[in-house]
Amino acid sequence: MGEERSIDELSELTGVTADVLHSWLELGLILHTEEGRFAAPTTERVRLIQFAQRRGIEPKDIAAASASQGDVFANYLGLTGHSDRQGHGIEEVADHVGLDDALVRRIWTIVGVGEQVEGNDDDIEALVALARAISAGIPAEALIQLVRVFVDTLERLAEAEVRLFHFHVHERLRTEGLSGAQLVAATNAVSEPATELVEPTLLYFHRRAFERASREDLLLHLVEDLTPPGPEVGRMPLAVLFVDLTSFTTFTEVMGDVAAANVVERFSDLVRDAAGRYDGRVVKQIGDEFMLVFSQAQNAAACGVEIRTMADSEAQFPGLHMGAHFGTALYREGDYVGSDVNLAARVAAEAKRGEFLVTDAIRAESLGLELVVFRAAGTRQMKGFAGEFDLYEVTATSDPTLTRYIDPVCRMEFTLEHATTRLRWRGEVRCRLPVLWDHPVASSMGP
Repeated sequence: MGEERSIDELSELTGVTADVLHSWLELGLILHTEEGRFAAPTTERVRLIQFAQRRGIEPKDIAAASASQGDVFANYLGLTGHSDRQGHGIEEVADHVGLDDALVRRIWTIVGVGEQVEGNDDDIEALVALARAISAGIPAEALIQLVRVFVDTLERLAEAEVRLFHFHVHERLRTEGLSGAQLVAATNAVSEPATELVEPTLLYFHRRAFERASREDLLLHLVEDLTPPGPEVGRMPLAVLFVDLTSFTTFTEVMGDVAAANVVERFSDLVRDAAGRYDGRVVKQIGDEFMLVFSQAQNAAACGVEIRTMADSEAQFPGLHMGAHFGTALYREGDYVGSDVNLAARVAAEAKRGEFLVTDAIRAESLGLELVVFRAAGTRQMKGFAGEFDLYEVTATSDPTLTRYIDPVCRMEFTLEHATTRLRWRGEVRCRLPVLWDHPVASSMGP
């Protein structure tokens, strides 16, 4: 277990021929002992070379980078802890933790290392914890769902850590003129202490999130006598709200990716702020579209109105359209699926610029909601659904009468006081924005 390997053993383990391994040895990408054997970290070095090759970077390019920056693999192995991990065969791992080979392979596939034929001590420790959970009574299928959520969530987190550090620290140092060993040293001077903060910070945010989730779970327990168990595991009542920006593709084309990213960042702040006020949760964000869920229909209605009010208070902001529905859905892998979720998405698609449409299910559950008005918006046929649905537009009782204009090029909404150019044409006021006409694409289009 974890002993040094011969080149033939390393070849069998990694699928790389001995001749290729010899060539990498000559380039200094892998190292051997005086006896010509390879320590455990060499396996990870080989996998890193294979990973780079799949991305179009050849071994000679890796060697050149190491010549100017120092051993690039050593930096990675030190950060991830691969430098001293010992390998164990999958059968040995499965036997040690008391799980069958098929389940271990399934978990490894979810984790993203399904092609590996061995695991390390960290893998064993994690699998032991999962085996204990199963022994305690957690069904294997539920545990598999939880593992998928962990992997998807933490991969996104890890990517954010690495990408943001690279763009905002490493690239800034390059801009300042650092290169080679000097650049590596300056980068490490920031990354090493920062890395030590990751896991304590992660635990803090998990504790806070666990508190919020536990409060929601408490509500389910408090109404158990009113909701007997159903035949479908994971089905629960909830309201679903979809919200996104209108004409955002046009805005991005005219204003550019950076301006679009800034708008989405601001939009994200507004949506999450409103969701927090009304006990909602952002389940997913895809570009400028958000899916939120609420345990109560009236909170979804109030949150949608709040988002619109907040967006209208911005000096310049794209238009919104929103849709919501109240029903039931199946909870699966951190997401909610089902016909009622699909219906909420269809309602949002029906909404025009500036509209917030809801089904009668939302309206019926929100009749006592103050400061909100439901106005009939007609009966609609939804794509993929049989029958017709009565829809209602939701607005605040105190909707401001302030007129908002739409820029003819970027489709951004703004108030008259924020326009730099105004004219009246056939009784209609035409305006344009300062932010728009500084843009080269818009400027070339003329007034």
